[in-house]
Order: sequence, then C-alpha cells, then structure tokens
Amino acid sequence: MEKQRKVVTKIKYESGKVTPLGTEPNDECYTAMQDIVNELAQYGHDGRFRGKDIICPCDWDILEDEEVYSLRVDFDEDIHAHTNDVKLISYEKQNGALHNVRVEKEEIDKFLRERTRCNFLRTLIENANTWGIKSVSVSGYNPATGKGKKFQDVDYSQYDICITNPPFSRYAEFIETLVKTEIDFIILAPFLNRVNPCVGIPLLLKQCYLGYGRKLRMNFFNPTIDNEYNTKLVACDWITTFYDAQEAVDKSRLLNGIKYEDYEDEYMVMENMTMKDGTHPIRVNNFRAIPDDYYGWMFCSIGVLDILSNEEFEWYGTGFKGYLNTNRHISPFEHRASNEMVSNANTKGFHGVVIRRRRI
Repeated sequence: MEKQRKVVTKIKYESGKVTPLGTEPNDECYTAMQDIVNELAQYGHDGRFRGKDIICPCDWDILEDEEVYSLRVDFDEDIHAHTNDVKLISYEKQNGALHNVRVEKEEIDKFLRERTRCNFLRTLIENANTWGIKSVSVSGYNPATGKGKKFQDVDYSQYDICITNPPFSRYAEFIETLVKTEIDFIILAPFLNRVNPCVGIPLLLKQCYLGYGRKLRMNFFNPTIDNEYNTKLVACDWITTFYDAQEAVDKSRLLNGIKYEDYEDEYMVMENMTMKDGTHPIRVNNFRAIPDDYYGWMFCSIGVLDILSNEEFEWYGTGFKGYLNTNRHISPFEHRASNEMVSNANTKGFHGVVIRRRRI
C-alpha cells in the first residue's frame, strides 16, 4: 500500500479521474516479486543470463530518491567457480546535469537492502550468483517531472538482454524499438494485445514468443479517492525472444478425442468470414473442442495461443487488419480483416484468431 501511495504522489494527476487502461495515468503496474522470479528462473537456470549485460528500462521508481534515474550493478565473474560478487554499483542523479556516483564496497549490502525499489533489479541481483549475470542496469523516466532517461533514448546495443515491464500506453512503440535493435528480451504485455498488431504481429512473424507465465493477474495502479487507492487487476503475458516456452508447447500434439463428423452440428459456420480458399471457418468456443481430424479453418479466442503448437498449426489474428490488408500475400482472408468478419446480425463482433492444422 505504501508503494502505491508513493506512485500516486509521483504521477501527480487529478485524483478520481477515470481513464481507460493504456492511457498514461494508468501506466504504473506493480510486478510482484514472485511473478518475476517464476518467469526469470526458467531462463536463469538454463544459463540464458550467464555472462550477459542486462538492461531494465522504464522503471523510474528505482531508488528511494526522487532524483535517481539510472543505476548499474557490475559483478566480478569467476567462470570456474560459477559465482558472481558485486564489484561496483554506480548511479546517475539528475540535478540539471547527470552525475556518476560510486558506492563503496563496504556500503553495497546496505545500499541494496535499504534503497533499491525495482523488483526486477532485486530479483536479478538476488540470483546473480546462481545465474552468472555480468551486469544489471536500470533506467527510468518520470512522466510527472519530465526527468530521466526514456526507453527510446537507451542505447540497447550496449546490452544483451532487456527485461522490464514497459508502459502499456507506449507498448507499440516500445516493442517496435526492441525488435529493430535485435536485442533479446523478456517483457510483460497486456493479454488482449495478442490480437493487437503491436504484439500479435511479432508473435505471428516469430520475432518473439509467449513466455512461461501467461494470463498473469497484474496490479495496475488506478487509484481514486472513492476506491481508497485500490488497484485494478489486468491479465498480462510474458513476451520473449527466447523460444523455450514455445518449444515445450511445440513438442506436444493437440488431441482432444473429437471427430468432426460426429459433432459437426455443434460448430457454427462463420459465414461472414471468407478465406482465400473460398471456405468459411467454423467457430470453436473452447480449445478443448478442437476436432482432431479437421484441417479447415477454425475461429477461436486468443486463449488458444496458450496451447497452440506452431509446428502443428498456422494461425492469424483477425485484428491485424492494417498489416494483413497491406501484406495480401500472407493474408488468409478473402476480404478486409475487420469486426464485420466475426460478428453476427445481433451479436457484437470481437477479434480472435483463425487457426488451421498443418498437414503432415
């Protein structure tokens, strides 16, 4: 609760103002330590972080200090012993100009214990010995004061891996920045963005993959006087360039024990959605109802990506209209991808994905 109140103070916007998720006042999302550990441990124990320089941008609540916007922790590497000790901590303060301030060796433990506030930083430092991390850097930008380092200004070429929870209102720009730099990343994304071009298209193009933690319930700061500063839970995904989690899914084969001919009447035909092959997808309301012997197009909710093997299925988002309409050679649709394709006369349309089992 204390952290929430500090965030409210820093944001400095009209208390009680109602804003939709994704706008700047609602960008502050508290990422629980356990969620971070659960995800990063999957890669840390596999040696993905060994000898790597890691950057965690976007977090402007790094230290108990309003003027600190950048911090770096370097570790002494002993490759043979596979241990890392903190060698040096430096951070930048902004008082009109940036200053590098070193923390002496005897002050390091006290500094890390009492002053670090970023859970990504805490997790990486706590596990640096086990995971063999070379360095961890954290930078942030305070939208309330306009001070600090924006993620657009980070030189990602100086780092190997980006790990962070970016501002969701700038998510499209953020992930585009990372994809262009070709840096590896493990970041959080809003769950519904699976069918939003900013996340869905990189997933479709295999530029990144869903991580191990999917549909996390994240605490977004949406504080008002009326709700006594309670937070709003929002479903989120981990998105990563590491193929590990997707590879585990690809090794499995989706078999539900359902034959299409036995239950054909149970599947509604999406007559207003026409594919290039002239067929209409059938609607599958639950991935447990995907028939084992059906090789035509199927329309499903975005949750199906949790269990979908890229080797066994191909898939496309119906919400990628801008991309698919300008890249007709890969679009499976006969006409524009839009809400009209997935809506009925008396039913509001929604975006999902169309999938098709690959013939082996």
